[in-house]
Amino acid sequence: MIGSCQRGGSEESTVGTDPEGTIPPMASRLVVALLPLACVAYAAAALAWRHSWISAVAGVLIALFLWARHPRARFAAYIFFSAMAIRGALTAAWGTLAFAAIAVLVMQTAPARAAWPRLRPGRVRSDRMPPP
Repeated sequence: MIGSCQRGGSEESTVGTDPEGTIPPMASRLVVALLPLACVAYAAAALAWRHSWISAVAGVLIALFLWARHPRARFAAYIFFSAMAIRGALTAAWGTLAFAAIAVLVMQTAPARAAWPRLRPGRVRSDRMPPP
């Protein structure tokens, strides 16, 4: 049956879990909701205090990618948080650096990996372009 698996003769729903079925649905929903909200909050703060339109637009775009679970959302988020961390380190904005580091650590958790899977080398080209 779609959305369930057989274990010992009983069916258990696997919606919101990783393939092994070990991630509680609440943890997954919390990560999937809070990480994009944190990106939107960063975008609002960047716009309000630094008047940085580029950071605000990038934060909203990353949040949209994460909410939509775009196939490349994880990669885009890593680029965004890395740029944020580098800018925080160079400008001595330690709060920004801490936020970026925590966001990258959250992306390493099992619920984040289940929500936004890593890119796999043969799949990237085949899902968008015909082979050469």
